Amino acid sequence: MSGNNFRGVSADQDGRFGDKMKKMIKSTKFPAHFETKVDMKKVNLDVMLPWITEQVSEYLGFEDEVVIGYVESQLRETDGARVDPKKMQLSLTGFLEANTPPFMRDLWALLVSAQENEHGIPTKFLEKKKEELREKREEQERIAASLQAKREEVERAMAAEAAKLRREKEDASASSPAAAREERDGRERSGRRRSRSRERNDRRSSYDRDRDYDRRRGRDYYSDRRR
Repeated sequence: MSGNNFRGVSADQDGRFGDKMKKMIKSTKFPAHFETKVDMKKVNLDVMLPWITEQVSEYLGFEDEVVIGYVESQLRETDGARVDPKKMQLSLTGFLEANTPPFMRDLWALLVSAQENEHGIPTKFLEKKKEELREKREEQERIAASLQAKREEVERAMAAEAAKLRREKEDASASSPAAAREERDGRERSGRRRSRSRERNDRRSSYDRDRDYDRRRGRDYYSDRRR
């Protein structure tokens, strides 16, 4: 007995498990799109993982790294074998229980879509990204329009204030003729003062010239007498 060569077998190698799986697959109703094979080499799994994490966390109520890692391992092809969505759903039932069918239905639909696109990304994700970009662009446009409206409002307010000040100044001038007359009279008085000042200066200059002339004549007279 010391030479016991007993070796364990995996569930897939166990014929009894295989027969049980086949019976469960036959007795379970699966979505029609499960019949579409998915080539995981054409799928960008890194883009799928955030969605898987979000969905598993939503179903379980917390982020379970074990379940998330198990789902990822099921999607990693080994030895060129393709993922069987029916077996995967039955294998996940112990983790997600009643939430397994809707999870697998949505997951497989996304995988089918992903393998049909050039970059291995589901159309739903691409459309969501486009929508996010559109909403961001519209938000930026709304902000720009709001700033422009505010700018125009400020400019209108400033123009209205300037017009108001002009009207008040004009009204003040129109309602105070005495003040306007006083201002006009003041300008006239100032002009007269400047005119009189010029006249005085002219007379002083004439007087100075006459005085200088008389002085010169007097000097000439006495000079002639001495000779």
